[in-house]
Amino acid sequence: MQKGDRALIKKMNQQLVLRLIQSRGPIARRDIARMSGLSPASVTGITGEMIELGFVKEAGKIENEDRAGRRAIKLQLNPEAGYAVGVLLAKYKFTCVLTDLDANILHSDMYELPVNESLDIPYDPEAISQAISHAIDSLLKQAKIKTDQLMGIGIGINGIVDYEAGVSIFAPHYNWHNVPLAASIAEYFGIPVHLENDARSLTIAEQLFGVGRDVDHFVAVAVGYGIGAGIVTNGQIYRGGSGGAGEFGHIVLQEDGPLCSCGKFGCLESLASVPAIFRQIEAAIASGETTTLADVKPLSLKAVTTAVKEGDAVAIRVVAEAGCWLGKGMATLVNILNPQSFIINGEAVCLGKHFLEPMEIAIRKFAFDGLSDSFRIVTEPGGTEVWAQGVASVVLNSLFASNDYDRLM
Repeated sequence: MQKGDRALIKKMNQQLVLRLIQSRGPIARRDIARMSGLSPASVTGITGEMIELGFVKEAGKIENEDRAGRRAIKLQLNPEAGYAVGVLLAKYKFTCVLTDLDANILHSDMYELPVNESLDIPYDPEAISQAISHAIDSLLKQAKIKTDQLMGIGIGINGIVDYEAGVSIFAPHYNWHNVPLAASIAEYFGIPVHLENDARSLTIAEQLFGVGRDVDHFVAVAVGYGIGAGIVTNGQIYRGGSGGAGEFGHIVLQEDGPLCSCGKFGCLESLASVPAIFRQIEAAIASGETTTLADVKPLSLKAVTTAVKEGDAVAIRVVAEAGCWLGKGMATLVNILNPQSFIINGEAVCLGKHFLEPMEIAIRKFAFDGLSDSFRIVTEPGGTEVWAQGVASVVLNSLFASNDYDRLM
């Protein structure tokens, strides 16, 4: 065996052990050996290096040990061994968070996106890149963290993303095409920058730290001012051939339907997103229907949620119709992917049962008969901080499962 081959195998074994400690910890060395297939001696050597470097720590002994002899010592990741930054780009603002290696948010700030209406593209990529860099500088200064303590920076954005190249292939919110956003920020800080689709970022967080742990096949659906999904199949994130997997918000369900942000008509997003709900309520008001929302200008999600809870007939009808459209779209995911679970997140979750119950009824109605009861649905309302935390998890995932492990060792 060549020296290079041995080094590669060693690194792969290190990654495997670290991933097991991250996902299963606190965990005993003997259990790591059993799950990984590595010898106890190899596991002892690898974990010894990690403890010496401070990335793994002992977490006490296993209680109620049946076998004779010494009780096994449990190991877990040391969350204070490094940090990650997550930046979530929304339509008008961006959120920047600092997390530890367990994705706990330590600091968070929100900023307005710089806009220049005189440009053909008002969301100028260079201006946004500079704004992100300055925001991260400010965040690190507040937290008294040095750049060399960062394991990486994650940036979440809507649309199609080339993860490997760090390029935004198409971002409908900004009308961007082929923008290499990660490169300039990586050059500024001198550390890895990971550009990822926003919904997929949330999916990675669910897989590492949430209800997606130990689930081999699940879909995380993000429903808010846009609609997207992240897909896990056979325990792996699925990005598709060009980074566009999960854009099911742009399935056309109504050919002569309303205009979508992508430029087409009748997409799921144009029928079931928060802006679609606003548009339908405004149409009802314009047609003379009576609603408590008639004097609310501009409409807000909070106002619609309140109206639904107070029994406003127009709000309830529109929200239920949107939920039904969402369920129809998700039924296609059932038929194509056959997931074990759906994890529903995003701003629209706050609309509650009047949105979610019609969604579930429609999924089970339009899914193939043999698959209509093969999955469970979990809802997890979360704000922008949770999404930014998800983007930071993209960095952590790269440490636990890719060549960026070199930054640890």
